[in-house]
Amino acid sequence: MNTQVEQTLLCCLLTSGKALEKVCTRIRPEMFESEENRLVYGIIRRLYLAGKEPDEVQVEIEMEKEDAELNRRIGGLSYLLPAMLHVRHDGSVEAYAEEVERHYFLRRLGTCFSKYAFKAGDASAEPDRIWEEAEQELLSLREGMQTGNPVRTLGELAGQTVEWHRKRKADEANGMQIASGLRELDYVTGGFHKSELTILAGRPSDGKTAVALQLALNIAQSGKQVCFFSLEMSYYQLLNRVLVGISGVNPDNLRVGIPREEELTAMEKAAQTLEGLPFHLDYTAGASVEAIRAKAMCLARQGRCDFVVVDYLHLLGGERRKGDTLEQFVARNVTALKQLALDLDCPVLVLSQMNRACETRTERAHLPVMSDLRDSGTIEQVADCVMFVYRPSRYGIEQDEKTGADLRGVAKLYILKNRNGSTGIARFRYNASFTRITDYTTDRQSWLVYN
Repeated sequence: MNTQVEQTLLCCLLTSGKALEKVCTRIRPEMFESEENRLVYGIIRRLYLAGKEPDEVQVEIEMEKEDAELNRRIGGLSYLLPAMLHVRHDGSVEAYAEEVERHYFLRRLGTCFSKYAFKAGDASAEPDRIWEEAEQELLSLREGMQTGNPVRTLGELAGQTVEWHRKRKADEANGMQIASGLRELDYVTGGFHKSELTILAGRPSDGKTAVALQLALNIAQSGKQVCFFSLEMSYYQLLNRVLVGISGVNPDNLRVGIPREEELTAMEKAAQTLEGLPFHLDYTAGASVEAIRAKAMCLARQGRCDFVVVDYLHLLGGERRKGDTLEQFVARNVTALKQLALDLDCPVLVLSQMNRACETRTERAHLPVMSDLRDSGTIEQVADCVMFVYRPSRYGIEQDEKTGADLRGVAKLYILKNRNGSTGIARFRYNASFTRITDYTTDRQSWLVYN
């Protein structure tokens, strides 16, 4: 039956130039199941893309050149005559193309599952390894199925844009953007937005993990489902930071000393406040993007994924292709994380390292610039929003250059790229152990003037 559909599609393409316009960028030769149909379509498509009208004579000439033996065996295009007798118009050409495409991907899925069923039968098989390989192959197959959105007119899209703003006016924007819980950051960026990839960069010990963890806690406390993927800090380390931040106990007593009874009691109370919090934490050192994707998609299907954090980009594992540079590997990972944001339709926050260039930039008070991103090329291009953690006191700067205010215990987020909004600076305060991040001020007017 599928071969008959393929032949009918070929007949439509040979008799109508408009039919070719509809399918030539969507259907590839390898999607045809039979060898002869694959040959004919490949020639028709090649001639069309070269600006030539692929009539029957030209196609047969090319068939003889490309595969003379197969051409003689099937008798040229004569094998299509029975199908040609039933073609009256090209109105169903898109339906035929969809059917060819559907069967192609079903064959690919069948091959994939058979391969991993065989691998799973090996006595020495490792489930984690098979899962990761299968996820990577299925992800690649799924990307191949995405043929893109159709070209649309401004008039079609304008109505949808106005409707989006009507929803915002009706205070339905909570479904489209998520407040970070830091007032100055929300003022500059509007919070985190659906389908957007945000990069949060910083030098070691600048507190990028502390900031990301606090933002994630703020978002979870607002009722949103948070998925935090840690590749660096263990459950124990992360929970220590959270409990210290909430309870206010001395972090040194937890790490090198012995906590007092009252401190343990304070931590127990802090732990109770976390019960029922929609915050899902995963620690897997060296996890690949594919593994993170699989877990996030699983949680999303259960309605438990509104916001994703990955800590951090340069610790992502996975198989590197032969000849890959680190920058190429990072580029593929950041592109895959952007795709994850699109597929989940939720914000994805990814932490990133900075190179050492800012350390030597004394003439500008070590202020961050976009090129400070480590392996920065693709990150700059793909990310929707890029911001840097900057602690002035780290460089001996203890007074604000604008207001003269005390900067001890104060840090700034420099938002240097924001594809769909403003750039600017958002200040916040942190405690000595960097376990608690709070608003710079509760005085709204003061930070409006600053920005």
